Amino acid sequence: MEIVICQLGATDWVWQPMGSLLHIYAGAGVLIVLALFAYARTIWERPFVSSLLLPMRIAFIAALAILLMGPSMLPPQSEKTIRPKLRILLDTSESMLTEDCEGVSRFQFAQEHVVSVSNLRPIYRDFDVEISGFDEKIRPLGISRMNQDADEVATGRSTYLSECVSSAVVSIPQEDSGSLVLLVSDGRDSRDAPIQSAAMLAKSRNVPIYTTALGGQSVQSDVAVLAVPMQDYLLPGEPGAIMVKIYQAGLSGRTTKLRIQNGNKEQEIPIAFNQQRKVELQLPIKQDEPGRYEYKISVAQVDDEVEVNNNEQTVFYDVQKRRVRVLILEGQPFWDSKFLAQSLRKDERIELTQITQLSTKKRETIVTRVKEATPGVPDTPEEWAAYDIIILGQAMENVLDEKTAKQLVDFVSDHGGNVIFARGMAYDRATNDGQQVKNFLSKLEPVMWDAGELENVTMTLTPSGRTSQWFSTAKMGMDVDQALARLPGFQVTPLIKKEKAATIVLARASTGGSAKIDVSGQPAIVRMRYGRGSVVGVLGDGLWQWSLLPPEKHDLVSFYDTFWSNLVRWMAMGSDFQPGQQVAMNLSRTSVRLGDPLIVEVVYKHTPAAGAHPKLKLTDPESETRVVPLFRVAGREPRFRTELKPDIVGVHRLVVDAPGMQPAQLDNNFNVYDINIERLSTAANPMTLQILAEHSGGKFLEADQLSELSEHLLRHRSAVMIPPKLEFIWDQWVIMVLLLLWCGTEWLFRRSAGLL
Repeated sequence: MEIVICQLGATDWVWQPMGSLLHIYAGAGVLIVLALFAYARTIWERPFVSSLLLPMRIAFIAALAILLMGPSMLPPQSEKTIRPKLRILLDTSESMLTEDCEGVSRFQFAQEHVVSVSNLRPIYRDFDVEISGFDEKIRPLGISRMNQDADEVATGRSTYLSECVSSAVVSIPQEDSGSLVLLVSDGRDSRDAPIQSAAMLAKSRNVPIYTTALGGQSVQSDVAVLAVPMQDYLLPGEPGAIMVKIYQAGLSGRTTKLRIQNGNKEQEIPIAFNQQRKVELQLPIKQDEPGRYEYKISVAQVDDEVEVNNNEQTVFYDVQKRRVRVLILEGQPFWDSKFLAQSLRKDERIELTQITQLSTKKRETIVTRVKEATPGVPDTPEEWAAYDIIILGQAMENVLDEKTAKQLVDFVSDHGGNVIFARGMAYDRATNDGQQVKNFLSKLEPVMWDAGELENVTMTLTPSGRTSQWFSTAKMGMDVDQALARLPGFQVTPLIKKEKAATIVLARASTGGSAKIDVSGQPAIVRMRYGRGSVVGVLGDGLWQWSLLPPEKHDLVSFYDTFWSNLVRWMAMGSDFQPGQQVAMNLSRTSVRLGDPLIVEVVYKHTPAAGAHPKLKLTDPESETRVVPLFRVAGREPRFRTELKPDIVGVHRLVVDAPGMQPAQLDNNFNVYDINIERLSTAANPMTLQILAEHSGGKFLEADQLSELSEHLLRHRSAVMIPPKLEFIWDQWVIMVLLLLWCGTEWLFRRSAGLL
């Protein structure tokens, strides 16, 4: 289609012909000739009428020709400004404090050359600008905060670059056309997560990412050690391990020595980095006597090392006097209870009693590593108290009656027992016996059930699950999120009406074969405190499939055993009181990163005489002792709590005085370590930012190209602006009515004059 633009005054008229102009002109000419021929026959008979109607016919033909030429108008440019969103992400991790940008730190360079008011002023005119800082997560960065000293803002101890970019892209509504992201960073990702996934996400959502790399390849020589226990406790003679990670910067071709000291015993292990940024190994340990053991893990200082405080760490191990005593009760045997019992029998730290109701008159009892076997289901509080953990299957009405069900509830609430609902709902609501048992067990259940069920659901950890010691990577030996994404979930899980107020959700279920968490999805794995004890709910059937995996998932073959073994150990260590104790001091962890909080809790088994308040003292590595205030926590038993934020690296000692209790004094140690990966390895990684920009449709800018930033952003805005749309001026109903009236008037005149 040919378009012709004519300038008439201040308005642009645009002709959009429906076909060739020659054809339109020729057609109009032929119609006019035919009209002249038709009226030439009648002009001598009706000269006046013919002279009037002929111009009407020619005018009609001319109007049709003009319509076929598509008269349109190009509207004037709108003065309304299109303001897409520009989200600026500024790296606030400690690596940005490295002074390698024209004599100033990377963060200060960004303050002066990127996010200063003078540099942003031309951008503010055309964009809605939102500035955020990021390191481990994204947070708003106001003007006042952004202009503070770099040391006060760039405080992040890790950088999750790929994760934060993805979060920023997802937060931009897809209907916000023309939005883009400007990323200012040194390109470091503490997890070494691939950036391609974030780039592809931005590309799919039409959000180009412009990146600027700050910093050079400055490397300082340093080595650091991180050590964590792989088990919460051990039994006498049981082998365990300490996971040790040795980080290095500027020492790729060097070697050092790892030293392990336990009492008077010392061991040295040579470490060769071989161009690796991190060396990881497991140190086997074993103790024959119960007690608390201290292991000092250190690496030898290397030449030119800039920081030596991170070369040593202390790990504490508790060796318990006896195994964990576990009782499995199953009223409706199935694959889940069978594989669960087999898994726990493999764990040398567990004394297992399994009682299964096979039929109305037949009950089976299997014991493993039990010296004094219980003849049947516990029938007294003392018999229940002989166990540390009770695991319930389904159809408990076939195993328990009202008396024993009430005793089980009291075992948890009054005696600090632990219960695991291993197969979801533990009773049959459709039977009278099931309803009687439900009246008691429902008190322990962390959720309230609804009618119906879901099938073939997958699971994903919640933030609470990811921080749980049960699911920690060090304890599980693999990333649990990645494992759950590859493993089948529940075959069947009952619908849940709601969670109880005290319930903490560790994993949620979602349908459709996706392992992505559904915020509205129902809980899959939960925990709850009840009185002095605790309850864990695995709210479905089908986890036995984890023990029978196909060859392509062979690397997950140990996940099922570790899942249950860690759960039992985690719950047993979570009990407040050791045998014979009336007071307990619990720490949220024994190894604490510098700056992280530590929760200390002191629990009494009963109210002491005259309401004696416990007294807590803290001795730091510099032998300075101070009294730490404890605060009473509401609850059935006397419970006191405080939060510490230690600011000195090394071993700290806690002592609690509990007059009138047994024992009257307790002590415990914890270690504070400082492994700052951001300051350990500071070399910039511009390649990551270049890949992110190019794969997302943005542009990568070097530090010396920042003066061109506003020009590139405005060019992007111009590219996404929608040009003015041509407006036809002939497709109006008024014009159609006028043409019809004109044509109809001619026809009526011809008819009245007898020319038809």
